[in-house]
Amino acid sequence: MSRYDFDPEDYRAPDPPAKQESERKPEDARCGASGGEQPESRNRAERSRTVERGNRRPRQDRDREYNLRDSEVAALIEIAKFRSVKTDDLIEIQYQGDADRATQDLRNLTAQGLIQRRTLAGTEKEQLLTVTRSAHSFLDRNRPQGLAANQSLHHGFVKPREARHDAMLYRLYEKASEKIERDGGTNLRVVLDYELKRDLYRELAKLKSLPQSEQDARREQIAQDHGVKVVDGKIPLPDLRIEYETRDHEQSRVDLELATRDYRGHHIAEKGKAGFSIYAPADDASRVRAAAQDPHLISEILSL
Repeated sequence: MSRYDFDPEDYRAPDPPAKQESERKPEDARCGASGGEQPESRNRAERSRTVERGNRRPRQDRDREYNLRDSEVAALIEIAKFRSVKTDDLIEIQYQGDADRATQDLRNLTAQGLIQRRTLAGTEKEQLLTVTRSAHSFLDRNRPQGLAANQSLHHGFVKPREARHDAMLYRLYEKASEKIERDGGTNLRVVLDYELKRDLYRELAKLKSLPQSEQDARREQIAQDHGVKVVDGKIPLPDLRIEYETRDHEQSRVDLELATRDYRGHHIAEKGKAGFSIYAPADDASRVRAAAQDPHLISEILSL
């Protein structure tokens, strides 16, 4: 049995760099370089509560009843927001490294037909998780506490090539959301690229019958309405958008791009001109920076 079969005897999550998660005080994770204590965000406080052990209880969905812990519902929400996530990342982030607890929850969710697994081939096999159509319907109809009414949910795997990239967005979100929450941001909402593409293209399709000059003017306005820019005649879209409420209760957003070693210099430059925050996996960061060429942009590329 591989470590991805949710067996606590086989699976061993990596230890945190400093000390074991169980030994850490809650405030340790929120300390800055100076050692000063940072207030814990509402989202991370909520995660700590939902990941606690608890008894399963019946959850009714039309003619179906599921027996679920709060932590299992929370895991379903995390996966559904991103369509698919890596098992390793879910254990490390959502379960704070508690592989035993995650194993129990994932086994139960699998047994009740609420999640599916897929192992991607490669130099290092990676297991991805997605929620099933039944889980999507259950979450959408019941909208558990903590799930924003306007948060879109997704189910099912996409093509393997896209799945590997998309599954990395969960870690990208975690990295960017830490900064947002440190700065006082709350009520975070995840928007995937295909949601932006769907809404944007629906409006752009209406321009085809207009004269070219009018199309160009309207394209600029439509892009502005959706919070993006026209760059060299095209409208680049981010891999991930996070919408949130600032400390001053104003609505804001940040657009994120996950750049990998396959990115070419002009692609990176285009994303930079669009105003996206660009991140790269640690293994790819040096190649991405080398491809960027622009000295200013190189310094702006962040490592996951």
